[in-house]
Amino acid sequence: MAYMAKSQPDQPPVQENRPWWRRTLGLLLRLWKSAALVLGSLVIAGYLALLLVMVLGAGVVQPSGQHVLKAGSQEQTVALVELSGPIFEDDSGSNPLSITPGVISSRRVIRLLDDLSQDSDIQAIVIRINSPGGGVVASDELYRKIIDVRQDTPVVVSIGEVAASGGYYLAAAADRIVANPASITGSIGVLAQLPQFSELFDKIGVEVRTIKSGEFKDLGASDRELTPAERQILQSVIDDSFEQFVQAIVTGRNMDEAEVRQLADGRIFTGRQALELGLIDELGTVETAFELAAQLAQLQDPQVIEYSDKTFLQQLLEARGQLSVLAKLERLVPASQFGVYYLFQF
Repeated sequence: MAYMAKSQPDQPPVQENRPWWRRTLGLLLRLWKSAALVLGSLVIAGYLALLLVMVLGAGVVQPSGQHVLKAGSQEQTVALVELSGPIFEDDSGSNPLSITPGVISSRRVIRLLDDLSQDSDIQAIVIRINSPGGGVVASDELYRKIIDVRQDTPVVVSIGEVAASGGYYLAAAADRIVANPASITGSIGVLAQLPQFSELFDKIGVEVRTIKSGEFKDLGASDRELTPAERQILQSVIDDSFEQFVQAIVTGRNMDEAEVRQLADGRIFTGRQALELGLIDELGTVETAFELAAQLAQLQDPQVIEYSDKTFLQQLLEARGQLSVLAKLERLVPASQFGVYYLFQF
């Protein structure tokens, strides 16, 4: 027998029995979830956009601009370039969002110096250096660029707290060098360090098995001592880099080679000592460097404009990196990668 379902009478709507404050709280929670979803999407989209700009636009985004430091004739300009930190070819490597703060990128600085030297409105350049040095290749490339620029545009270096080793390598390329009496400079020489953990490995039972194509393929390996032949190879690299350093000073400073070699034992000097030894030309501040640059370019009342080699985004990320715990740890943990450096170690 078939039965037909009886139609149910319309039910009156269920009345909300929860108190008003619970209904209000539920509404607020739903609104909060919706806002969080929208805000989270915007943050993710912003991060992806930033990443895209840094990856694809690293060579396209222009420097963050100019800042007038000293008013003067707009037809006469002395450009200021601030270089602070260790010197490397690039400041981020393969990571466009690197948090490593305060690095002098030779690539970016070379591009900036090219732009300044081709700008007819700029008659002189002052480079303010605060650097303990860095990579031999990056230091030499910047040195050569400064030598090239000064053929047509006077270049004066102002040494801040320190311009030692590779930092002085750069300074030697300028027409004139100004330093504070207490500035640290010198440290003429080359450094290479190789971490060696063989005793530690023995204690904790770690054994490294190396398969190599030639006797020196694992030169500098951290699991064993250097052989006499390996030490000789590394010493020859250091010696050759040192010769390049000496010749750079001889050429840039027009100094006697024997005189340079007497000073090139790695020792540091104050600005006042450096003046007595002929490593710098004058004691003073960055203002002194501005005045000297104006004299070399025969300018009467030039304006001074600071130019940056970094984009706004790069400055923002670098400032953020200064506050990062990881950035602080990077300064404390020695690098494990072998390298040859013009570097003064504090």
